[in-house]
Amino acid sequence: MHIGFYNSCFMEWELEKTFAWAKENGFSGIELHGGPRYKHINWQDFAAGKSISSFKKLQAQYDIELTGIMFGAIPFLSPDPEKRKEAVAYIEMLLKAAKNLEVPIVSTFTGRDPLKTIEENLTLYEEVFPRIAEIAEKQQVKLAFENCPMYEYWPQVYNIAVSPFMWNELFTRVPSDALALNIDPSHLVWQGIDIVEAVHAFKDRIVIAQAKDTEVLPSVLRNEGMLTCKWWRHRIPGQGDVDWNKFISALYDIGYDGVLSIEHEDPIWTGTDEKVAKGLLLSKKHLELFI
Repeated sequence: MHIGFYNSCFMEWELEKTFAWAKENGFSGIELHGGPRYKHINWQDFAAGKSISSFKKLQAQYDIELTGIMFGAIPFLSPDPEKRKEAVAYIEMLLKAAKNLEVPIVSTFTGRDPLKTIEENLTLYEEVFPRIAEIAEKQQVKLAFENCPMYEYWPQVYNIAVSPFMWNELFTRVPSDALALNIDPSHLVWQGIDIVEAVHAFKDRIVIAQAKDTEVLPSVLRNEGMLTCKWWRHRIPGQGDVDWNKFISALYDIGYDGVLSIEHEDPIWTGTDEKVAKGLLLSKKHLELFI
């Protein structure tokens, strides 16, 4: 197992600066943001096979593994058929780019129609995702569902792949081996889901693991109740309530030997590049205790 990070915390940095910092500080892999907010990559060019050699040259220069591409906010289950069509086209572009760059995994959310029930969303998922799974199979790239509920945002349009129960529904209804799981324990802890049981139950679907922590805030919970979703906050590994020893041990137990991709969303360690960098380094130091 090795440690990398998701570059969404350095959105203003050009690729070479990101690769150089990662190399200098002992990170071996980077999960790239696949959305339009990151201005330093033209995914359409990569999907068309352009600029591949120059990118690979830069990657080789710094000996950085590209562990995945991640972009969640794609409206696959939008009530608007045209937006669903655009969503499928966008993920197809990322999957083609991943194939050309030899990146094995593209991670995303399922999307969600907030005005429909979960069962109705699952029915729509059965209509939309067979085609996406077919594209992933053709490109020989895994499409991994990241399990962030995004419940603190409104409307809740992002994801239904939020729990072991839902993962089972998704993988059963569209039984493609190309569909997989990007497991992030931070989203399971505050839901009361056992992270070790989840790892073992989906050992055949986990292809990448994100490393983010969650700190439960009991005083806020007692005052506001659970419905506000303000009674927890994302933290760097080691400064929240995830038991990283148990989580990483479970990953080893199922034979996972990939990346722990730090997703830095800690409000204490943000605000400046220096604080973000410090947060990543503290995360790495903590995770290294267990790998």
